[in-house]
Amino acid sequence: MIKFVKSRACKYHNKDNVLFFISILKYTGLIVCNFSAEDPTSGPDKPITVAEVEPLVKDFASRWKAAIELMHKDVITSFSNFLCGMEILRAALTQLLLYYTRLSDCIKRIVGGSALNKDLVSISSIMYEIRKYSRTF
Repeated sequence: MIKFVKSRACKYHNKDNVLFFISILKYTGLIVCNFSAEDPTSGPDKPITVAEVEPLVKDFASRWKAAIELMHKDVITSFSNFLCGMEILRAALTQLLLYYTRLSDCIKRIVGGSALNKDLVSISSIMYEIRKYSRTF
């Protein structure tokens, strides 16, 4: 998904939406580091099709919760400094959320992309899981 967003979805991404989204993450305390945005003018000129993104969307929808839980377990067992581990986990999950948001924005701009709405995971669901697994107690 990240490779697709970096290489193909860049030209579809709205920089104002990303900046607004980053400000929301800062407000909710989920953002812990600075992010660089790729050049929105880069990427191939070939239009993105539903057939190209459908496998990405379905794969993400089927595995995202388990992947976040696995990341959390890995951090708990890998870092002796719990606070440091949680900061790293929050940064990784926030970056994942930003990429997924860009993918979702891209799908909204694809002709026929609304057919994938049933498979898209809501941003609020992902944010809920991030909050759940990145608590420092």
